[in-house]
Amino acid sequence: MTQELQVHRTHPSEYTELIQVLKRSEPSGAVILGALGMGKTTLVESALQALGFPEPVMRLYCTRSLSEVPHGALSPYLGGLESIENPVTVLRELNRTLLASPSVSGTRIVVVEDAQYLDAQSCFILSLLVENGVVKVLALGGSSLEEGTPLASLGELPAFTRIQMQPLDREGIRQVAQSILGRQLSEGSIRIIERVSGGNPRFVEAYVASCMDQGTLFQDTSLLQDQAVHEPLWVVARALPEVDARLRALGREFFRFVTAEEERTLLLLALAGPQYKALLDECALPYRRMLSSGDLEVRGETVSVRSKLLQRTFRELASVQQNAQLNELWARALSALGMEPNAREILWCLELGVEVPSEQILACASGAAAEMNFRVALRLCLLGQLSQHHEEGGLLEAQALLGLGRHYAARAQLLRLIDQLTDLDLLGQAYALLLEVTSCIGVDVQEAAIIMDKWQDAAAGYEDKAAVERFLALHTDALRVLKFWVGINTPSGTLPEVQDMRDYLDDPDLNVQARIIAMLALGDRLTSEGLCHDALDVLYPAMQLLKEHAVLGTLYEVRVFFRIGWNLLFSGEYGKAQAFIGQYRGDRLRIIHHYRGAVALLDGIHELLQGRVRKAIEKMAEAITELRTFDTAQVLALACNVYRMLLYRFGLPQPEALQQALNESQDKGASALSGQLGEESSEYRILARGFAAALESPYEGESIRDFQLIHREILFSKVRQLSDDELSKNADHASLRMLAKQQQGTRARLLSRLAELRICEGTEALEHLADEALQCCENLVAVEALARAAERHAAAGDQRRCGALLRRATELIEQHQMDPGKYLARVLAMTELTSREAEIVNLARRGLNNAQIARNLILSQRTVEGHLYRVFSKLGINERSELKKISS
Repeated sequence: MTQELQVHRTHPSEYTELIQVLKRSEPSGAVILGALGMGKTTLVESALQALGFPEPVMRLYCTRSLSEVPHGALSPYLGGLESIENPVTVLRELNRTLLASPSVSGTRIVVVEDAQYLDAQSCFILSLLVENGVVKVLALGGSSLEEGTPLASLGELPAFTRIQMQPLDREGIRQVAQSILGRQLSEGSIRIIERVSGGNPRFVEAYVASCMDQGTLFQDTSLLQDQAVHEPLWVVARALPEVDARLRALGREFFRFVTAEEERTLLLLALAGPQYKALLDECALPYRRMLSSGDLEVRGETVSVRSKLLQRTFRELASVQQNAQLNELWARALSALGMEPNAREILWCLELGVEVPSEQILACASGAAAEMNFRVALRLCLLGQLSQHHEEGGLLEAQALLGLGRHYAARAQLLRLIDQLTDLDLLGQAYALLLEVTSCIGVDVQEAAIIMDKWQDAAAGYEDKAAVERFLALHTDALRVLKFWVGINTPSGTLPEVQDMRDYLDDPDLNVQARIIAMLALGDRLTSEGLCHDALDVLYPAMQLLKEHAVLGTLYEVRVFFRIGWNLLFSGEYGKAQAFIGQYRGDRLRIIHHYRGAVALLDGIHELLQGRVRKAIEKMAEAITELRTFDTAQVLALACNVYRMLLYRFGLPQPEALQQALNESQDKGASALSGQLGEESSEYRILARGFAAALESPYEGESIRDFQLIHREILFSKVRQLSDDELSKNADHASLRMLAKQQQGTRARLLSRLAELRICEGTEALEHLADEALQCCENLVAVEALARAAERHAAAGDQRRCGALLRRATELIEQHQMDPGKYLARVLAMTELTSREAEIVNLARRGLNNAQIARNLILSQRTVEGHLYRVFSKLGINERSELKKISS
């Protein structure tokens, strides 16, 4: 992509505004404002190149030191003068220089770099040059105009236009990042880059380049490598790269544009994290100018560095002395204001060797874990040596490891803890967490049984009867919920009865963690049967329960989120689903990182249900690639199986690596710990098994009929390829009718109604169904109903009505970018015009009458009339004027 094209796409309004300034015949100039790296120089170069202007006749480079010298910015062009005190002499010398330029016959451009340091005398001379029409001045300044400065006075002149460079939007970030990478990035990765860079083009470039150098970009090579099907996607596997030489240079360059006190503000915000305005004021550290310039931002009540990349870089640039001085200044201000330090600030103190009470470290680490800030929580545990001072500390360390996806490290920590803990309540929590870790790695029934036996025996020797009773009650709860979990999430388990699970949840004394796991299991059971509303009735309270128990939320919230989104989509509540999923796309790095794989998978399901199969393939490939790096929701196997199914539907080859994985999974019998968390850890989940059955590779003793929701969708995709005559003799149709009728949600009801109407006579009811489906955003159902009604009109000899319905169906398919399927495509072909008909229609649209069309094509008028009659029938129109309303 050329520089001009990229600027035009990433900063369209600024680019257009500058082009207008350069095209003006009257005296004009521009003050272009923006922080370091916002692309001011690139904007100017692109605009000059687009208009064919020569190189600027003069480039002025301003600096802080030159700003104190009269005519300092102009001094490189005034070497022939003995004295520069007389403005008239200066102006005459500059005119002589400008007239000597080769571009004297065209527009003369003067570019002023770092114009925020422009001295008053140089500014005055430049304004005179513009007003006299000698040059156009483009002054590239800092982030904002500070009142009373020379640049501010220049920008206030009528001849000057002020252009403020805005941060890149998400699409602009995509353009810049992918132009450097030369590859396509996932949506979640673009969101990460947006948050890390703050939308600054220079920071985007530095970030992508550093990620490339450090190998933190990941592509899943097991997917189909065919750009005609979907682009190979890359994801950012780690949100922030290590601070390398490139980033250090960028940080040092940034410091050149701020005062020494502002640099201290930036260092404090980088070292201690976001700070309250009151604390910065107490420290006498300036921040307001950087807030107005966009270098800093306010989130809630605190001020922070907008770019997380710069924040991390500034931390690395802080010297030991600066670090200690700022910590002392911050501590005094915190004490004066009577404020308590947060987790990030306590971590800063520990890194400096400041003594902090272990109880305070534990409280902060617990708070950080509750906010999904597991890296800070784990670092606090390790630096504060919490496992040595508090038994809770060891447990918290395991929770942080689990939150970071380090399941095997968490398992090892918990195995150590159960031999060390003396507090029986904490020991029960450790066993419960160990069981949870085991289920994340893979449902290994034998290992789970060993854990449960050891758990029960661990109560021996304790004299506190109340504690022993609580310990054994937790074990009993876990034993039963494990039975439910194994029955649902292993192919060899016995599927538990819904009522048994509801009775279990009715126990008011049930442990909250066991309750959450049971709710997830019951939700999966109901989901698999297509009872989406019943599942949501279980999952919404589960989400609320997690909000009340923040620590558990870090373990289960993404899983509950995914299941709610899934059920909203399959129940046909698309608007509600999009609003719900949108809440979790996130604008914080932690949220984006934890949710992006599950979000991409739900996006792919939405595309699939809307009939956009190719788009669904792209999204599913994105989901798989994201989930390979971090699968918080334990849905990687599900995503892989849906992806395989979509490729199969299109008749595309199955990637050998994915096919091999599917075949191997059928041979395992029982899950084994492979030493690496991946697809095998979630392949036994009930929905993943359902799609394995849809691929005709069910687990032993299972079939697609065991997964009613997925079976419904598979049957719908099959019967869509049959005519109504074929349908009446097909067993799949009866199965679809029965399943859809038993299941819940708008989608199930409309599928059931469509199945019924396809074997009934008449067309009016099908047309009404199409209208109802459109109101419910079930566009594929609407297209199906319209096409089937059109076929019946054609069979009855009403070609015009048939054409009108097929044209409406075609418009829906084009509008929503749907894949119609083979059978529907053949039906829609009834409205396709021959090449001769298309020629006649184009001429008619231009206003030619039949006689003129006949002369133009050397045909008889009667032949033209015959062609138009058939065209009117195909398109379902009655008047010639309607041709203009139909897309060609």
